[in-house]
Amino acid sequence: MNTTLSAGLGNYNDLNALQSLKSGQGHNPKAVAEVARQFESIFVNMMLKTMREATRSLNPHDEFASDQSHFYEDMADQQLALQMSEHGGIGLAHVLQRQLSGGLSAAASPAAPAPAAHSPGKAEHQAFIDALLPHARAAAQQLGVSVRVILAQAALETGWGKSLAQGFNNLFGIKADHGWKGPSTRSSTLEVVDGQLQRTQAHFRAYPSLAASVQDYVNFLRANPRYQQALAAGQDEQAFVQALAQAGYASDPHYADKLRQMLASSSLAHQT
Repeated sequence: MNTTLSAGLGNYNDLNALQSLKSGQGHNPKAVAEVARQFESIFVNMMLKTMREATRSLNPHDEFASDQSHFYEDMADQQLALQMSEHGGIGLAHVLQRQLSGGLSAAASPAAPAPAAHSPGKAEHQAFIDALLPHARAAAQQLGVSVRVILAQAALETGWGKSLAQGFNNLFGIKADHGWKGPSTRSSTLEVVDGQLQRTQAHFRAYPSLAASVQDYVNFLRANPRYQQALAAGQDEQAFVQALAQAGYASDPHYADKLRQMLASSSLAHQT
């Protein structure tokens, strides 16, 4: 293990270190900013940890899982939290900085408007959209459909990117059938069978990147005759969603309604 990395992560995820820094530096603006940034790093790491544990609980018999793999996954999550806090984060640090400053910053610059605070959920959604949008636009152009339906379907299938923590970059829940020649992973999934929701195991396609996942989605829709009616809908989002569901893209009988709700969400309302 890289000891330098381990030491750095320890500093950024030690609540005692934060308390010491805050107490020792008072209202020093640089110290306050550092406290806020480090606290945000802790918050993001806790959020990622919760997501990771939820994913593991859904697949307790994963043959590829081990204490060692879990250790390195946790280390990767900590590093991601650190990197996010160093590159703008999710907006929480700005709010904390104002609170820790006790109004000092506002008094120094009374004319400067405070940055708007965003909820972590909203920030997560926007981060997911920002990462996917260039690829989704390229796919929408190739398919002749709205970019919003591609974003909505990816958001629904991944829980706004939560399932991507597994590292397989499967944005659209496409399974690895007999014709798939690429890498795959066995994972727990929910299917509706005879009207009943059942948990089962299935093999899903795995991709080296989000771009590869989006391009395979394009190829998948084009290659399957049953999805041609959906593609024929063009920019008509409601017709595309309905045709996609009717063609059996998912076993969930409410799949079309869920996609419509996703399209109507505030996070996707103004995406083009």
